[in-house]
Amino acid sequence: MCQGKTIAEIADALGMEYSALIAMMENMVRMGYLTHGEKKDLGACKTCPLNQVCSKRNYRVFFLTEKGRKIGGC
Repeated sequence: MCQGKTIAEIADALGMEYSALIAMMENMVRMGYLTHGEKKDLGACKTCPLNQVCSKRNYRVFFLTEKGRKIGGC
């Protein structure tokens, strides 16, 4: 997560349900381990015909903070 990932990308990498990960990520933001910004390049999502109705349209990108990097190894 050193380069920033969306919740959908993180869920896929961890083999978790997207909906189960949302609250966990927000808690890590509140605890100071993560921060988030907007994803500029939407990649394949930009051209996907389901883009406007997709449940994974959350384009926030999560990054480790300094506190998160101490335990995350980046």
